[in-house]
Order: sequence, then structure tokens, then C-alpha cells
Amino acid sequence: MGRSRSVVIGAFLVGGFLLFAGGLFLIGDRRLLFADQFELHTTFGKVTGLQIGSAVRLAGLDAGEVVEITIPSRPSQRFDVRMRVREDVRQLIRTDSVGSVQTDGLVGSTFIQISPGSDAALVVPQGGAIPGRDPVEFADLIQEGRETFRTVTREIIDLKNDLSETVVALNGLVATTDGLIGNTNDKIGAMAATSTRAVEDMRGVLADAKAIVEGVKAGRGTVGQLVTDDTLYRRMTGIGQEAEQTMKSLREAAEHGRTLMSGLAAPDGNAQQVIETLRNTLAHAQDVAVNLSESTEALKRNFLFRGFFRDRGFYDLGAISREAYLDGALEGDDRTALRIWLDADGLFTTGSDGTEQLTEAGRQRLDSAMADFVRYPRNSPLMIEGYATGAEGDPAFARSTHRAAIVRDHIVTRFRRQATLVEIMPMGGEARGSPSGDGRWSGVALALFVRNDALASDR
Repeated sequence: MGRSRSVVIGAFLVGGFLLFAGGLFLIGDRRLLFADQFELHTTFGKVTGLQIGSAVRLAGLDAGEVVEITIPSRPSQRFDVRMRVREDVRQLIRTDSVGSVQTDGLVGSTFIQISPGSDAALVVPQGGAIPGRDPVEFADLIQEGRETFRTVTREIIDLKNDLSETVVALNGLVATTDGLIGNTNDKIGAMAATSTRAVEDMRGVLADAKAIVEGVKAGRGTVGQLVTDDTLYRRMTGIGQEAEQTMKSLREAAEHGRTLMSGLAAPDGNAQQVIETLRNTLAHAQDVAVNLSESTEALKRNFLFRGFFRDRGFYDLGAISREAYLDGALEGDDRTALRIWLDADGLFTTGSDGTEQLTEAGRQRLDSAMADFVRYPRNSPLMIEGYATGAEGDPAFARSTHRAAIVRDHIVTRFRRQATLVEIMPMGGEARGSPSGDGRWSGVALALFVRNDALASDR
């Protein structure tokens, strides 16, 4: 009896140990503790629901977990997330892969989804970094949709009001034209009636003259009686005066018509008012087109459409902070920075308003420097680094911003560069790798970030 009890207890202990070992193995296998792994990083502006131990998936496949979330030291910086991923999926994660924070359903757990990269991109090295895409916030989406709808509604109402004013002005012009035509018809009718009366009088004169001639031929009366009788003379004189009055009325009617037409063509006439109204309407339409263009630019920076525009060559260079830029945000295994240094002497001059401006010699120096960059692809990001002696925050740092801005305006206009691919980066007086050798610089530097394959083909 005692021996059987010992056997049962031993079997129970062995079974419990096997169950514990099996459970430990299953947990370790689920946490990928027994698989070869490698680490990589990504950054996010928001880590909504993300925590240590959250799953990492590659195209829907469980591939690892989050091991560390580093809180940024400044508001302008992003959260650094360190992940541990299975080694057997490493060949699918390339430098152009993107990590995004997603959620299972509406209220499910949060995880990081990594998209497979392209065949042309390089495999991410151990401890490498991939870009991160912030999670979608429905509140932000609703707010942006509401603002866009309000803007479109305001523009439609303004356009409707302008069209209403144009229609009213056109109706006024039609009424004025109708009045002018009515007055002209009245004048023409009066002129026709006067002409008719003149014709009738002339017919009477001819009849009288015919009767006189017939009377003379018939021997009635005498020539003396004809000469002394002024009745015919007075009638002919009256007819002449009436004809003269008719021609005077005709000239007055023509002058009145000419005055009306001149009034229409005058600078302050109805025709000019209609033209001015149409010009204002076109100006409003142009404003609507500008607003639509600005809305498109806002969409380019919207987190929902940012990837769509980035695939078509749009880079949000303005969103890169100075610290991230110094840490090599635009450089990497697939892109190299080509930099040309230009000092401030001879490049800038102080204008009458006290601000710096480009000199003619400075424009020529910029054109000569850009001549070295035009052979590279035009979709390569170009950063204008501004430098001025002094510490960050003093007027010298603001001067470095102004210098970079006026150089950017000249390059975008002169070389027709895409505005979204040319941005400024004020650096103050700090200049790593400057030709002066002391880490300081005053002027600008043109930094073109070219893909390595384009550099290799250029050589």
C-alpha cells in the first residue's frame, strides 16, 4: 500500500513537471524566445494603445514584439520604438518598408504592422531603422472633413452672390438698351412723318407750278400778275424752312444716338460696369482655384494621403526638425548627401530696408553651384542650409533663416525646381564639416540627397 502511494505521487510529480516544461516551451515559442531574432527601430508621433510586448506583424504574419518605447526629450521629437523580429523574415524587411500602428477591429489590441519593402531596396541591417506612419485618429479626420466642408460651402455662397450681382447688372444693361432702342424708334418715326409731310408739300408745289405753266400756256392772267403775286413765293419759302427744320431734327436725333453710344463706351458707362463686374467674377473664381490648390497642399500633408503623394515624389521636408535632420533623417544606406558651401561675402548685401538681399554676383555663384546638380534626378530632395554666427534664438539665427529663404526662392524660380522638393533648414552658426574647419559657418550650403544608384550610374 505504501509503495503504490509512492508510485502515484512520483507519477503526479513527473506529470506536473512535464506539463510545466511544455507550458514554458509553448510560452517561449510564442514569444519567439527560441527563434533567431534581430532588432530594428522605428519612430512615431503618436503611440496610441502601443505598449511593451505588443505584437509586430509583417504583412499580417506574427513576426515579433515591441521590447522598448523611448519617450522623446522634446515635443518636436518622435517616440522611438525598438522591436525584436524573427530572423527568417528579415529578407522581406527593406529600407523602404514602413511601420504603422494598427488595431484589431475597433476595440481590439494594438500592434505594429510592417509592410514588405521593394526588391530594389536594401535589407534592413541589425539595429537599423525604418520610417513609421502614425495611427489614424478618427477625431482628427472628422475635424479636417468639417473644416474642408465649411471652406467649400463659404466659397460656393460667395460665388453665388457674385453671380447674382452679375445677373442684376446684366438685367440693368438690358433695360437701358431697351430704352435707348425705344427712344431711337420714336425719333425715326418723327423724322419719317416730317419727311412725308415735306414730300406732300413738294407734290403740291409741283402741282401748282404745273397749273401755272398750263395757265400761261392757256393765256390766263399776265406775266406781271405772276410776278407781283407772292403767294407762291411764300409757300416755297415755308416749305424750305420746314425742310431745314426737318434736317435739324434729324441731326439732333443722330447726335443724341451718338451721345448714348459714347455713354455706353465711357469709362464710367454701363458697358464698363458690366466688364468690371465680369472681371470681379473671374477674380473670385481665381480665388476659389487658389483655395482648392491650398486644400490639395493640405491633403499632401494629411496622414491619410501622405503615403499616396510620397509615392509620386512629394516629400514633406518642412516637417523634418533640425535635430532629426542633423541625425541624418534624409540620409541612409540608399541616399547620399552632396553639399556645396557658399560663404556670405559677395553673396548677400543689405538693402535700404535693412534686410539682406542677393547680389548679382551672388546669383551667378548660385547658378554655377546648381550647374553641378542638374545632372542628377530632379526628384532628389534639395535642402538649403542657412548659417549665421551666433547662438540659436538670437537675431543671427533668424538671419540664417532669411538667408536660406531668399536662396530657395531664387533656385525654385531660376531652375524650375518642384517646390515640395526644396526646403530650408536654419542652422544658426553650427556647421558640421564646414570648410572653415572650426565647425562654424556664415552663408549657405546646398545639400542635394541623391540615391546611390543614381550616383553609381553618373560615375
